[in-house]
Amino acid sequence: MQAEEEAVQVAVRVRIFHEREIKRNSSLIIRMTRELQGSKTFITNPDTKEVREFKFDYSFNSHKDDPKVGPYATQDSVFEDLGKPVLSAALEGKNVCLFAYGQTGAGKSFSMIGGRSGKNGEGGIIPRTCQEIFKVRDKAIANPVPGNSTAHEITTEVIEIYCEQINDLLLERSKWPPKGFPLRMERTGGFCCPDTIKAPCNDYSMIQKNFDRADGNRSIGAHQLNQTSSRAHTIFKIQYTKTTLFQEKGEAKRQTVVAQLNLVDLAGSERTDIAGTSGQMLEEGKAVNLSLTTLGNTIKALTTPGERPNFRESKLTMLLMKSMTNGKVIMIAAISPASICYNETMSTLRFAERIKLVKIKVAKNITTDSVAELTKQMNDMRQRMQNEIDELRRAKDKGDPAALEELKRIMDDRSEEERLMREGLQTELSRLKETAEERAKRLEAFQKQQDTEWSRVRVGRPKSALKVPHLLNLHEDARLAETLAYPIDKPVVTCGRTNPEKPPILEFNGLGINKNHCVFEYDTKKGLVITPGKGARCFVNGKKITAPTQLKHNNRLWLGNNYAFRVAIPGKEKDGDTFPKKPDGNPDYLIAETELTAASETQISPGEAPNDAHLRHKLNEALRKVEQANLIAADLDINATFSPKIIRNRETKEDNVVVHAELPQGVYTWPWEMFTTRLVDMVSLWQSWQYAMANGQTFQMPDKSASNPYLDDSYQLVGEADVYLACLGNMIENPFDVTLLSMTGVQEGRLKVDIIPLGRDGSEGPWDDEDDNDPFVDNPEEIRNKYIQFQIQIDRLQFDVDLKSGGKPRFKDVFVRYKINREDLDEQYKETKRDASSGVDVKFNYKQNHKVFVDSEMFNHIMKGRLTFQVWGKVADTKPYKVNPTALVMLPPGWKKQMAYIAPDGSIHWDPPGLEGNAATASSPGNVTPVKPNPIPPLPTKT
Repeated sequence: MQAEEEAVQVAVRVRIFHEREIKRNSSLIIRMTRELQGSKTFITNPDTKEVREFKFDYSFNSHKDDPKVGPYATQDSVFEDLGKPVLSAALEGKNVCLFAYGQTGAGKSFSMIGGRSGKNGEGGIIPRTCQEIFKVRDKAIANPVPGNSTAHEITTEVIEIYCEQINDLLLERSKWPPKGFPLRMERTGGFCCPDTIKAPCNDYSMIQKNFDRADGNRSIGAHQLNQTSSRAHTIFKIQYTKTTLFQEKGEAKRQTVVAQLNLVDLAGSERTDIAGTSGQMLEEGKAVNLSLTTLGNTIKALTTPGERPNFRESKLTMLLMKSMTNGKVIMIAAISPASICYNETMSTLRFAERIKLVKIKVAKNITTDSVAELTKQMNDMRQRMQNEIDELRRAKDKGDPAALEELKRIMDDRSEEERLMREGLQTELSRLKETAEERAKRLEAFQKQQDTEWSRVRVGRPKSALKVPHLLNLHEDARLAETLAYPIDKPVVTCGRTNPEKPPILEFNGLGINKNHCVFEYDTKKGLVITPGKGARCFVNGKKITAPTQLKHNNRLWLGNNYAFRVAIPGKEKDGDTFPKKPDGNPDYLIAETELTAASETQISPGEAPNDAHLRHKLNEALRKVEQANLIAADLDINATFSPKIIRNRETKEDNVVVHAELPQGVYTWPWEMFTTRLVDMVSLWQSWQYAMANGQTFQMPDKSASNPYLDDSYQLVGEADVYLACLGNMIENPFDVTLLSMTGVQEGRLKVDIIPLGRDGSEGPWDDEDDNDPFVDNPEEIRNKYIQFQIQIDRLQFDVDLKSGGKPRFKDVFVRYKINREDLDEQYKETKRDASSGVDVKFNYKQNHKVFVDSEMFNHIMKGRLTFQVWGKVADTKPYKVNPTALVMLPPGWKKQMAYIAPDGSIHWDPPGLEGNAATASSPGNVTPVKPNPIPPLPTKT
């Protein structure tokens, strides 16, 4: 069927103020209007009061029901404008993708999923769309076309992308593969996860159960890894297949319409190019949140004639490839109304403005000969794979090393792709022959299997159904809070880590959980009592307990590092704690976390204790995660220590938390996002180590930085140096010798740069007074709405060094980068060459001419803004990286560790000099008589 070309539809939605924004006296900077065609969103710069206008398809004001802000939008109106067109396009057989984009806390999940209850009109686009699909199906069943036979099948799939690993949120977590689920090429184009669950659903309650299980899985993950839900992408894939058998001219015909919906709740899109923010961490193109970076690059390529997008750079873009190249795409950009979020909001609006330029061909998934269509799709897929291989071979022949690696990977995958194609063909052919009774039996068998696998924990069930004491999980994301219920349904319930010899009833395998962590005892007379095990980390209402402790209703319980619970005792509510300020009268995660703060604040020196409540919350979270990292390093016998630090963002003037990392190779300052990403890898290593220890196996520490979180060979931000651009207001030269400051405010050295105006024809001076080419102007207003030209020179960098430590700089392979306007997402960074000398005095001798048009925004930037030079480099190794091998293996029976001594000549001995066989002198070292040490004989060598 012929494809139509459609532009991506873009909607912007602004939310109410958050508590943090109110406390910081934020002002409203967003205004919206509806036009005859489309809408407009206006944003006011809180510093310059300049108003910027953006045009979009829809602008939703959910901040305040005030005409001055714009027409008010509810969940109903958002679904009417966005959800129904999505559903309508899908039912026509089109691929549809609706994704939410914006910074963390901007309201993406509320638009997509809605409030936790989904009642009182709070349901988001995803649940409403699912409900409408079943209404359409039921209407079709109730009003059949005479002579036609129609079969309907609806499946759901919920996957998560966290740190480039794909997880199946409908599969019980213990069954996830260690490296995540693999992606494979689809017959119809794009990529899919063939091994993840595609759950058949007969009514909306089944979909809701799957969504509850997905939330439960995310909650369990937060407990085990302390990961934040805002840093993961969640993709809800819904497929509605309608197969109709009918007669045409006396011949039996079959028509299949496949409606595919990708509803994507993206991770927070915090900017990653401002020093001191959580994202300022890695070399260009290697941001921690690779998926969003690649998504931006892909969209830019789609809007640039002649440029080919590379969807393979991230798992997210691979999964969205099908929709981005053949489908209807709608984006909802969630923004904050607050002045303190101006930079992030501008970044989101610019991204939305760019994606609006993308045009995509949309074809319908309607087939009349299913067997022939499947066969054609398989042949098309083989051809696509061959075309990709041929293209990579051509790139390899041109000397592209990345193409060679990609070619090897594709060739390795090809046989597996062929096998999956054949299996998929057989499966779909058998489905075509399936009767309604067989389909119902398959659905029933699947539901029974799922219920059995999830029987160990109650997920998403009404709490009123539990009549026994139980623990309800707490989570900082209100949607994930109290999605898991752990019943205390026996007189004695043991709790702890996996223990094959004596399995606990409640099994938790996160950090800080021991094998025999604690025991819960319940008696109707004595009540509920918790007894912590030896050395177990247990806190009740923020206080550590070491002896049997009575638990009451609404007590807050912490187990290990990350497990936070609310204790619920049905029938004993009056005896427990009450929280009248909370809507339901129950404590939440913030209350539990605040109480635990008292236990951890003793680790913060008085000078470092922040006054801001939000920052204090973040610092205490950092203390817990840093403690987690230090525990892992101790278990793995890695010489690494971590500690949190507070730095001030030079751009926003906000305080942020970074992590001071002392690794075997050197000292690093890791931005918060970089640390949390590496912490996930540390936990993964620790789990592998723990498995090896429990099973008497050898654990091998990875020796490559890509898979070892304790090795960091990436470029680090050494520091930044600022120069003000006001000299360009009069077009005069200004040499600068500026201080280079690190993220923590330490002076790293001095950078010598120069800004030199060029003539109107781009020539270099000097000029005579009467020369028309002289760029000098008396009044800066003369450069408005004109082109100006100038040259940036980067002469040299002189490092500050500590002579007591050898007088060597801490960084090597240094380079400098900059761009004229850091707020311009389209402007590329200019870079000097890498310096391989590793010296104190680094000479760049860099020159670059620039020509810019001075519009209103650029004029303000020149008169009030600054040009920031970033210096990047790799940490110079201070000592070689070594792993103690005896700490990482289980020794066979009869083996043991033995200390030895090394003499100045390099020989190894059992005893220190003077003490061999002389016990009497050991107690009086002053009278030791040196004797010849007892050497260790050399080990025999294999021939």
